[in-house]
Amino acid sequence: MNQRLNLDIPHNNTFLLPRDILAAADHLIGMKFGMGTLDDMNHLKNKRIRSVADLLQDQFGLALIRLENVVRGTICGAIRHKLIPTPQNLVTSTPLTTTYESFFGLHPLSQVLDRTNPLTQIVHGRKSSYLGPGGLTGRTASFRIRDIHPSHYGRICPIDTSEGINVGLIGSLTIHAKLGHLGSLESPFYEISARSKKVRMLYLSPNRDEYYMIAAGNCLALNRGAREEQVVPARYRQEFLTIAWEQVRLRSFFPFQYFSIGASLIPFIEHNDANRALMSSNMQRQAVPLARSEKCIVGTGLERQGQVLADGAATVGGELALGKNILVAYMPWEGYNFEDAVLISERLVYEDVYTSFHIRKYEIQTHVTSQGLKGSLTKYRIWKPIYSEI
Repeated sequence: MNQRLNLDIPHNNTFLLPRDILAAADHLIGMKFGMGTLDDMNHLKNKRIRSVADLLQDQFGLALIRLENVVRGTICGAIRHKLIPTPQNLVTSTPLTTTYESFFGLHPLSQVLDRTNPLTQIVHGRKSSYLGPGGLTGRTASFRIRDIHPSHYGRICPIDTSEGINVGLIGSLTIHAKLGHLGSLESPFYEISARSKKVRMLYLSPNRDEYYMIAAGNCLALNRGAREEQVVPARYRQEFLTIAWEQVRLRSFFPFQYFSIGASLIPFIEHNDANRALMSSNMQRQAVPLARSEKCIVGTGLERQGQVLADGAATVGGELALGKNILVAYMPWEGYNFEDAVLISERLVYEDVYTSFHIRKYEIQTHVTSQGLKGSLTKYRIWKPIYSEI
């Protein structure tokens, strides 16, 4: 509010003051006469990400309210019956336990971690959603909300999103984006200084980077000297321009800075159709561990190994291995399978190239019941089997 209305009220003041009302009214009157600009509601500077900690904090406040009601009811009952309540009877953990059990079991945003492969585990924890309590729904969200905004540049992946009715409502954070102060998404940039030759990396929020001219070219061109590159593509105030190198103040430092982890694993993504890249990033998370894993021949470099402790089901030599290197043929059949089918060899089936093993565990509960008088025949009640996949 201080930045929007040009005020200098301390941040520890959490109440509206008469100055706030007067400044807001003056701003609205000025906009009526063409002074000032309207806020872009789709800009990330006007949005805030509610983290898991915020949701847990809300549930904790709800649990305290329930505990207060329980304590008040216990005290009233003790006074009515002329009893002296003890601390053990007043304060119990039941409201807290039931609140969090309901949150983790019934909340729309509470999900079981998907552990199909290592990529799925990482991507699942870097999702952002417009859905949930207080948010939008798939049927009421407009196209403007689902569309890509220039402020998403380097923060929310333009490719990796859900398919179907939730397209554009569930997104993925880019590979280097992080959650900053007050729930804003920050993206890293290299600062270009004419006085100093040292390179400094900055994390900027959406309301700060729009005031800088940010070079948006490829990494190879930007790593060369300033005198070799006379004109470079850049981004300034949500516009893509072509400016001289001397006017650039910030630059990107990684070619895959604008994509999520799943989209960064697609080779030559800049030459692919966006819809096919979206399908590919989602299909990688559906890859089950194979009996014989194999490293990819053509990759992006993001699959390289780190500190290897032990190979898992979807890694080979410490590198991510989600599929197989096979030879396929694009064989259109009178246009019916355009972009939707490829021709493969039957050896993939006979030689168990894509064979995977699955262990399923079934649990059956039995309860001993007795019907009739004592000494009658004991019966067993068998409940429905519970299926779980290991």
